[in-house]
Amino acid sequence: MKHPMRFPSRLGLLSMLVIFSMGSASAQTDIAKALQQKLAALVTKLENSCAGDIKKYCSDVTRGEGRMIYCMQAHEDKISARCAYDLEDAVSIVQSSTDTLHDAVAACKAEITGICGNTIPGQGRIAACLIANKSTASKDCADAIKRVETVAAE
Repeated sequence: MKHPMRFPSRLGLLSMLVIFSMGSASAQTDIAKALQQKLAALVTKLENSCAGDIKKYCSDVTRGEGRMIYCMQAHEDKISARCAYDLEDAVSIVQSSTDTLHDAVAACKAEITGICGNTIPGQGRIAACLIANKSTASKDCADAIKRVETVAAE
């Protein structure tokens, strides 16, 4: 099983998107909360199914910035079948979610710089602005926002 080497950077991107969307509960969008919960559930699942493998092969790795994923990939021929399956599943989910977020940013670029241009980034404010203005957004942007909402709801 070979994992794409770009996954750790994408995991970092998704983590950063989720972290930057965190903040006061009033400013954080439901989408940001859902994505944060989805990521937390994946991490918990991996920690449970890979605990023995992490302890055996990666106990000296400093967590963060995808280092644990790199370590698990370096030992992919030795990790348990359950851990390998859950790792591949997490890669697939995070990859899909990140691609959807990336596509939404590209599709909504005009709205982000236009109608939401004065919105201060962080704490989900730009996402909230896009959602609030979805009815006036371009068709491509509105469709992208719907796809993000669907991914967040899964």
